[in-house]
Amino acid sequence: MDTRMEKSIRVTIMGRDYPLRIRPEDEELMRQLAASIDEKMRAFRAAHPDQPELTAAVIVALSLAEALHETQTALRALDAELYDTFKELLDWLEHPERIATLPESEQPDHDAI
Repeated sequence: MDTRMEKSIRVTIMGRDYPLRIRPEDEELMRQLAASIDEKMRAFRAAHPDQPELTAAVIVALSLAEALHETQTALRALDAELYDTFKELLDWLEHPERIATLPESEQPDHDAI
């Protein structure tokens, strides 16, 4: 990262300050993310006051990793679906005569185009 483009900020999570070097345009996002992590860790600690702070951090990290994994899986599925749709549309553009041979229920809705 180009140090001329960095900005130093401090975020607070569970009462501890953490210095960060970020791009200026990322400041609001970093503050929102830190606040979200703080909220999740505090909620875990409130529900499990006997657990150490490190356990709260690990549980929150696992929860965020699971959400990321689910999002990536959903994106891959959408990407595959989009690829198939574009492939089908390209085939129709290259061979418009095939559209007429499709059953009426499968023909594209001309009003939607």
